[in-house]
Amino acid sequence: MNAHDLLPGERILVSSARHWVVLVRPTVTTVLAIAVSLVILVLLPIPGELRILLMLGVLLAGLVVLNLYYWGWRAHEYVLTDQRVILNEGIISRFSRSIAIDRIQDLTTFQGIWGRTWGFGDIELESAGRDSAEVLSMVPRPQQLRNAIFSQIEARRRPG
Repeated sequence: MNAHDLLPGERILVSSARHWVVLVRPTVTTVLAIAVSLVILVLLPIPGELRILLMLGVLLAGLVVLNLYYWGWRAHEYVLTDQRVILNEGIISRFSRSIAIDRIQDLTTFQGIWGRTWGFGDIELESAGRDSAEVLSMVPRPQQLRNAIFSQIEARRRPG
């Protein structure tokens, strides 16, 4: 998140991408697809130079796919400032939502067994004026972010 995206006087307190575990499934799937493709190319009766070119093409395509997953992961960002919670996503086109700290009415965290094991979970934010809750999915250390949001809610409620 850039400084020009902030309101005057607003400070970033926490900024985080989704947990790295979101990359496991697409990475394993892509690596397996590359491996199967390479085995098929080895077994097919194809001339040597063409086989090498096809194998390099498969490897290059796999690297492109892995890069797309990586940059998609990096482009999904959760930001807590002293005034709001911001959800940014997108590589080419950017989508951004924000919820003012003052409007947050309820916070719920959820961690399944894998989330508890690997340190990720979901945070559901309910805010005034919205029909449905906003879900921050695959958040690293969700209790820490939840506590930071609660701290900001309390700080904004205190007079002075």
